[in-house]
Amino acid sequence: MPILDYGVWRGRPVRVSAERLDQDATSPHIHLFFDDGTGGHFAGTKRASINVKSLSTLSELVYWHIPDLRHPITDALRHLSRGFTPVESLPGGLALDYIRSNILDFEAGRILPHDEPGHIANDIIDFVLPELEAAIARRATVYLLGEPYSDRQGLHDIHMNQGSTERFAKYNGPWQDGAVILHYEAEDRFAGLFMAFASQAVHTDEVTGHALPGAPNFASYLGARPLSPEAAVPPAMPLRPDRRVVISGALVNPAGVENRPSSKGQPETVYLMNRSDEGLSLAGWKILNKLDEVRELAGDAWLAPGAVLAVPMTGVVLSNRGGTITLLDPQGLKVDGVCYTAAEAKPEGKVVTFRR
Repeated sequence: MPILDYGVWRGRPVRVSAERLDQDATSPHIHLFFDDGTGGHFAGTKRASINVKSLSTLSELVYWHIPDLRHPITDALRHLSRGFTPVESLPGGLALDYIRSNILDFEAGRILPHDEPGHIANDIIDFVLPELEAAIARRATVYLLGEPYSDRQGLHDIHMNQGSTERFAKYNGPWQDGAVILHYEAEDRFAGLFMAFASQAVHTDEVTGHALPGAPNFASYLGARPLSPEAAVPPAMPLRPDRRVVISGALVNPAGVENRPSSKGQPETVYLMNRSDEGLSLAGWKILNKLDEVRELAGDAWLAPGAVLAVPMTGVVLSNRGGTITLLDPQGLKVDGVCYTAAEAKPEGKVVTFRR
């Protein structure tokens, strides 16, 4: 079953420690101690335990650091009170999904071991610890997404919580991924630290969060391993998504009254670009908004080489308060995904463009 009590904990980070190889070679963690104003068992604080090694055959983690995070989730986080807030594992709110929130570029992930010797940054502790130490020194606010311990003295599962195999598959579920999100109030900047296990799949079921049959794991996707050691056969899906078609822009906030039958203005529109030198049929392709509402393309949808197709989002609303736009192929696999903030959507009649 998925994790039981998903949510986000807001506090102020006060100290951090990391378990090195000689301290715990099996299941080490980085422990971030934080103050949420209610005290705690750890010298007056609570504790977030961040995995830095997997118990599976592939022990490495995948790490993404976004120093200037701009995503609809940050607009929602800043309004939370200190302490733990339960979150429903559903799209459109505070729940995070590494695949469906369009918050990460998977190809930018870095596969890192737990603890390696040397004076250069070559393991996950070397990358994560300085970020947390800087957040403490600069008195940032921390938002921790994961599952609280039963005694409510902290939380864990601060990583991707879907696409796992074998004994960890029972914890899979969509819209329940963990993360460390930092807010530097002095400059009003958010930063995000995201972690997954190298053995987790990059494509998962919409309902169960289980790995789709034949889906590559991060190790093979990012080229760290030719194949998953747990797999008897090569992944049946392509290792990388077909990026011939991308979402190049969206008219989220048309001038005038939008989404009304009487409106005579331009409707909300998503622009798809064909980056290949071949024409492509888009029959059966789907565009999803942040609520996973679907706009399916017609059977005669065609995209010429280098062309841009304007798709009116008939019946599917693109929120002016920030949102996501996801493109799926006829098999339901994610081809591209983008996000935009409320600030980007505010100007009427302006197309929000996405760097590709």
